[in-house]
Amino acid sequence: MNLKFIIIQIIGLMAWVLIIFSYYRKNTNKILLFHMFASIFFAIHYFLLKAYGGFIICFFELIRDYLYYKSDKDHYIFLFTIFFYAAAIIFTYDGIISVFPFFASFFDGFFLTKERKIVIFGSIIIYILWFLYDFFVNSYSGMLFDIILVSSNLLIILFNYSIFSRNNGRQVIVKR
Repeated sequence: MNLKFIIIQIIGLMAWVLIIFSYYRKNTNKILLFHMFASIFFAIHYFLLKAYGGFIICFFELIRDYLYYKSDKDHYIFLFTIFFYAAAIIFTYDGIISVFPFFASFFDGFFLTKERKIVIFGSIIIYILWFLYDFFVNSYSGMLFDIILVSSNLLIILFNYSIFSRNNGRQVIVKR
């Protein structure tokens, strides 16, 4: 491994550190703010890996999270994103693996509007898709956290436990 590749992986790790710290924030807007900064690091990470599908999704999620941050119209924002996903898949298609981040991001937005158990199950699907994508684009930092997230969500399902529960009873699931 050369120094450039190590730096790329460190950028991916920095994004994950921001995600982890975001869940120690007390309100949703602060969580979204951390997610926006993490999306910048993720976008840089994937761009440097020449993983352009991941780059586009992370850049798009930065914009989507900003809209969530500025508005309380989450459902309408999600509906609007459907057109983006369809167009982005058409214009960036480069084999089946290239669509995995788009489906993962779409499912992320969809599952987060559902009840807790569906959100947790959906997160397993989402991070398996991200793991496969990260494997093919050599995002080792992404693969590491994908494994952690799939494992933690399996534990939540098996033992009904989560350290990420919020005071209002709504489940918080780590997302890219």
